[in-house]
Amino acid sequence: MFDSLNKLVDNQVTESNLDFYSVIIGTKPSQGARSPKLWNKVYDFEQKKVRMIPLDVREENLRQLFDYLKEDKKCLGGAVAVPFKEKIFNFVKDNVKQEIKSIGAVNCFYRLNSSLFTGTNTDGEAALEPLRGYLTKNDNLTIGLLGFGGAGKAISAFLLRDFKKKHQIQIFNRSIRNIGGSENIGLDLLSLNKLDAYLPNFDLLINATSVGHIENISASLVPTKLLKKAKKKMLVYDIIYDPVETELLKNSAGIGLKTINGLRMNLIQAALAYNYTNPTDLSMTEICKAMN
Repeated sequence: MFDSLNKLVDNQVTESNLDFYSVIIGTKPSQGARSPKLWNKVYDFEQKKVRMIPLDVREENLRQLFDYLKEDKKCLGGAVAVPFKEKIFNFVKDNVKQEIKSIGAVNCFYRLNSSLFTGTNTDGEAALEPLRGYLTKNDNLTIGLLGFGGAGKAISAFLLRDFKKKHQIQIFNRSIRNIGGSENIGLDLLSLNKLDAYLPNFDLLINATSVGHIENISASLVPTKLLKKAKKKMLVYDIIYDPVETELLKNSAGIGLKTINGLRMNLIQAALAYNYTNPTDLSMTEICKAMN
């Protein structure tokens, strides 16, 4: 069933006798991506002969792989992992909504019709879900967002859409040169080198970078000596879910700061992406319950 597909990816796809399939595209999603486990639980719950398949692909094969999936009518679409969110966006940018164009990255692509894929970005919407009550009930919070890659752009877009008039938002990135999309947000993009001067004013700190992920587990963009300058009530939110306690969260909790990890965001974005990609009668609540 997947002989031609296997020539384009580095892992071997062995599924067979499927009515349809979805995918997660990345450099190594076969080595621990959570989405296949979550989506396949829902397929089992719905008693469908469908599976989400991880595809490990090299950048030089990405375009050819995407074209293959577009032509294969059994492919429903799927999820996009780092580092291909902006590259896949470029493949579908003529077919996406305006708010997705402002982000410039997608983490989900799905059928617009039988011959075209469109895309969306569930990172921003999902990332705010664990924070929405906090952001809604409080006024005039100062929010520091670390990172302006795919996830950072998505989170900033939804923060600005829903809370620009309510809270102050400051975005920091390791590089501020030639950062696409920064001109669309109406905010200054600051260098991480300036974080020391701003962090003591934050009520909420969000890490939207991959620093601290399982592949670099001991790393943190914010040293403990800087965290100690924070307000005692500052909330620290790391969107990383593997590990569930990053170095940033460990150090923050160690000095008494409240923390949130990325597990809830990961579940919500997976449920949203499933809902976009798959014909289903399940509600979001039912999808999340099946994934759990």
